[in-house]
Amino acid sequence: MLDNIQQSLFDIAKQNRDACVQTVKTWDEFVEALNQRKLILAPWCDEEEVERDVKARTKGEVGAAKSLCSPFDQPELPEGTKCFASGKPAKKWTYWGRSY
Repeated sequence: MLDNIQQSLFDIAKQNRDACVQTVKTWDEFVEALNQRKLILAPWCDEEEVERDVKARTKGEVGAAKSLCSPFDQPELPEGTKCFASGKPAKKWTYWGRSY
């Protein structure tokens, strides 16, 4: 019985999380999702300089965006995919969010 309860709670939490994740590919889509307080999955070039630029460009009254983590199970990254922020070739998918 406890296993069923735990599984049910996990499933609900996962559904709630998944409903808050938005996949974007462009800067405009990123900003729109950020303003909607979404957890963002975006292709990234994995360069610290670009992350600093994202933080600077999104800094506001609420807080700046930052990379959160890169999923272990990476979604397919089609050849030629560009970083949402720099336009450089993307190396991986990364989750982004606003720091408060």
